[in-house]
Amino acid sequence: MNNTDILELKKRYKKDNSITRINGCYVLGMEKKIQTYIDGWFSDLDDSEQFKYLELVKKGFSGVLGKNLQTLDFKREAGEENAKSMMSLLALRDSELKKKDILDAFYQSIIEKYLSLTNYLILIIHDVYDIPAMGTDKMEQGESEETYSYIYCLICPVNLCKPGLSYHEDTNVIAKRERDWVVEMPEVGFLYPAFNNRSADVNQLMYYCKDPKANHTELIEDVLGCISQPSMDDEKEVFHQIVEDVINETKEYDTFEVVRAINDGLAELAEEHVSSEPLVIDKKGLTDIMRDAGLKEEHLQVFEERFDKEAGEDATFKVDSLREKKNMTMKSDDVKIMVKPESADLVEIREIDGRKCIVIPMNSDMEINGIMKRIIEELKE
Repeated sequence: MNNTDILELKKRYKKDNSITRINGCYVLGMEKKIQTYIDGWFSDLDDSEQFKYLELVKKGFSGVLGKNLQTLDFKREAGEENAKSMMSLLALRDSELKKKDILDAFYQSIIEKYLSLTNYLILIIHDVYDIPAMGTDKMEQGESEETYSYIYCLICPVNLCKPGLSYHEDTNVIAKRERDWVVEMPEVGFLYPAFNNRSADVNQLMYYCKDPKANHTELIEDVLGCISQPSMDDEKEVFHQIVEDVINETKEYDTFEVVRAINDGLAELAEEHVSSEPLVIDKKGLTDIMRDAGLKEEHLQVFEERFDKEAGEDATFKVDSLREKKNMTMKSDDVKIMVKPESADLVEIREIDGRKCIVIPMNSDMEINGIMKRIIEELKE
């Protein structure tokens, strides 16, 4: 799924475009026990409840594509035309959340595998979207070309609210607030089938995780039966390690210049990319960028060997995972310097009094802890 597809679905979650059914169960996390159920038509809820549930659902469409939101494929065994997990999700979708036995089996599959130290709510909706035809000018023409029937499941932590004071209207006093259990924004969720190019794709699903570093692989692989993908942070860490290994092979390169040139090359690719699909790059593409950054052929061979070992010969990386879009950072235990990528050419590495130093020209816009006047006077002198 791309950003355009995600935004189109997210816009649906308004009261006048209400979803059809809403189901779920409240689970005592440590006991792995269902405490109560949600089961009914969304339209039967009062307005305030509808609004709160729609907030949870919309949150499951938020974040960065490739980081918080990923499109996942199903794992298939040898000779298996359709993954078993995919068939189970299709059955759940086709039941329109009306068959208790299918729902119960789905809940139990999550409860058995999902790792949580807190209580949580499994929330699942069913919706049918009449996809309007789109003209060549990207304007809706009003006529429906296809019906998209789907489910969206979210897992939301349920925690005690913080202790505090509140006004008690019945006794007209300020006193200790009664603590109750509050449903928080979702940690993870998935949409099935995926909505690819404005059409249902039963071979994929969209997965949401609030924290990419805690994406609950056990849910992805053991419950949904999908192939887990490395996060953007994971990809960046692997790539940085490969580059560091290569640069450390020799002292003839200026580390800052190489890193800056690599980032410039990645940024140029991103600027030329016009598709809404995430831009990916393979070993050959990264080798070309390393060559443009000044690495010699013998070190490019080392880069490819490290790439095969750390990532795999056929691996690809998302360009947005690798490039620095906000700041290039130089730091030690005592100092941290951040420079915008487009201003990185202001920074130089020079040898001063026998020591390598980072040199940044001072100008009239320079300030330290918000103080500027004295620096301007010193610059004039």
